[in-house]
Amino acid sequence: MGYVYRCLISTMAVLVLLGLTSSAVFAQDPTAGQDLWGEDVWQCSRCHGEMGEGGWGPPLAGNQNPVEDWISQVRSPRRSMPTFSPQQVSDEQIGHIHAYLTSLTPPADVVRPDAELPADAPPGQVLLVEKRCVACHGTTGPINAFIERGEVPTAQAVINQLRSPRNLMPMFSEGQVSDADAALIAEFMASQVSTQLAPAALPASGSDDPSTLAAVLILIGSGFVAAGFILRRQLNKVTA
Repeated sequence: MGYVYRCLISTMAVLVLLGLTSSAVFAQDPTAGQDLWGEDVWQCSRCHGEMGEGGWGPPLAGNQNPVEDWISQVRSPRRSMPTFSPQQVSDEQIGHIHAYLTSLTPPADVVRPDAELPADAPPGQVLLVEKRCVACHGTTGPINAFIERGEVPTAQAVINQLRSPRNLMPMFSEGQVSDADAALIAEFMASQVSTQLAPAALPASGSDDPSTLAAVLILIGSGFVAAGFILRRQLNKVTA
């Protein structure tokens, strides 16, 4: 009996220590969490609201799920939330954010934004809203970088960014945004970028630039002058 009792006490002590260790690992500071949320480095508030009240994503204010559940959702998200790696946001940072948002009052109601797309919006633009890309990139998608580079988006470029994103953008799996969906998004983005790049690609002959028009008129006038000079010389030879 004494041996069994000692084993039971030892087991309980180990469990207590493990519990204390877990609490220490996920030590949470709501003030630090508020600062992290306000920085908008990962643009979490664009989906979940400035005060965690929800929007494109579900509300987080007052969510009392344990921090381990939050970390699991960030690393292996359900539904349409993208995946954030430990290099993008650490477990400790998630713990701080958890402490801040769980201290807030849950919203009485959640109002989802309206992208106000036209009824005949292209499929790629509709997908930008359905996949919640609109929260960070607006209804035209992330086209600014392509415009700056003078590059028209391709399906492969969009797929590469979704699967192995650069900078702080989280990762979208094939199950969240399929390659076919990415191709439609790329097609829509390409139409937007092409419109922005079109003026620079117009041929010079089609330009309404005053300097170009002046040069054309000078050339035409010079041609008339030269033709008149040649005609006068011929007439002089005939009369001579």
